[in-house]
Amino acid sequence: MAEKTAIVVGASMAGLLAACVLSEHFDRVTVVERDTLPDGPEIRSGVPQARHVHALLVQGQHLLEEFFPGLSDELTESGAPRFTWCRDTCYFTPGGWIKRFDSKIQTNMIRRVDLEYRIRKRVSARQNVTFLTGRDVRGLLADDANLRVTGIEVTVRGAQDVEQHTADLVVDCTGRGSKTPEWLVALGYDAPRETSVKSYVGYATRMYKKPADAPDWTVLFINARSAEGNPRGAAIFDVGHGEWMVSLGGLNKEYPPTDDDGFMAFARKIPSPTLAEALSRAEPTSPIVGYRIEGSRLRHYDRLARRPEGFIAMGDAVCSFNPIYGQGITVAALEARELDAALHRHGTANLTGFAGVFQKRVAKTLANAWVLATGEDLRFPGTEGDRPGFAARLIQRYVDQYAKVSFNDELLTLTFIKVLNLAAPPTTLFAPRIVARVIALTFRQWRGMPIAGQDGTQIPAVQG
Repeated sequence: MAEKTAIVVGASMAGLLAACVLSEHFDRVTVVERDTLPDGPEIRSGVPQARHVHALLVQGQHLLEEFFPGLSDELTESGAPRFTWCRDTCYFTPGGWIKRFDSKIQTNMIRRVDLEYRIRKRVSARQNVTFLTGRDVRGLLADDANLRVTGIEVTVRGAQDVEQHTADLVVDCTGRGSKTPEWLVALGYDAPRETSVKSYVGYATRMYKKPADAPDWTVLFINARSAEGNPRGAAIFDVGHGEWMVSLGGLNKEYPPTDDDGFMAFARKIPSPTLAEALSRAEPTSPIVGYRIEGSRLRHYDRLARRPEGFIAMGDAVCSFNPIYGQGITVAALEARELDAALHRHGTANLTGFAGVFQKRVAKTLANAWVLATGEDLRFPGTEGDRPGFAARLIQRYVDQYAKVSFNDELLTLTFIKVLNLAAPPTTLFAPRIVARVIALTFRQWRGMPIAGQDGTQIPAVQG
């Protein structure tokens, strides 16, 4: 039987996860990357956002542990704090600071470069996986009728050398800057239709030495608040080794400055003074770095009327999110799981029809994350994109009320945290007992009766 081969374009998180899955189904897998990959957990030019706060959502960590058993313990042993949601997190919502209790839901705090390096090391150790770095992809190779992609053509960076690499399946994981629409047009196909929600988000991030009398939380997260006209938010992540990673963020072109005075002035405009107070007691240990991005973009490869066989796209090449919601790594892991399931069902002997079926599964896989991210961004008046209809606005009003009354309720908070972590679909917020609880607490609020527990203005102590 002929050897079955696959090529992954891009050593992103999506690319590494795709290579991991493909190595279980193909005889040989080649990962082609334009950067020279570092030998350790270092920043590289192809991942500029790695300098900023990254969340590993609960669902994402569970999937990464399935792909790479022992990864969670390895992260913990390396100094990446393992924390419990709600107990070790302080989350400022429209209702105030949420109640702190032991949710029994745990994840590790990560640095993007550290996680990517550890996964890349595990993938490259696989006998049938090869990395080719310093290559720019010029386009796709196809059969004479352009009906099937048969490989890629690349140039070696810094040289004029042209290489052709063939494969039974080519996977685009080159991220937001993917050239796939152009490559498809060059083969005689239509580019996919795109949907974009432009919230114009910007970050400014700085490392701090954690103060000796630091509070007892691992994560401090303060939401931007559309209802109050405040598009600014912030996060402090305890990333281990006595360091805080602090990111200030703004939507609708309310970009945080990257100079010392401007950074602190912006921090004082965050919806809660808690963040600025924490920074006043911490010592900066790095320059301030900025990052800006338009927002979220979805390419509808699932809706193409015609497509070549033997070629698929994953990760940010299909859908890139406003990174403020920390969904990218988790969605990439969900897509990798779907890739594995699809290959088990279809097999690799004949990949005809596989691409179309897989792209439809990808569209379903990322749908919840897209709704969560874009629905929140569209609350802000400066966001560009199709506004929700009447039914969607009613849902938004319900979710707003949910946030206002849930901050002291363990059931509502736990449900919200699971949805936020992509461990439960957004429809979970509308389960009968959840709706009944929201109605009961809303009635108490309307009657002027206090909602039991903290008043929401101060960070609560851990309960239980």
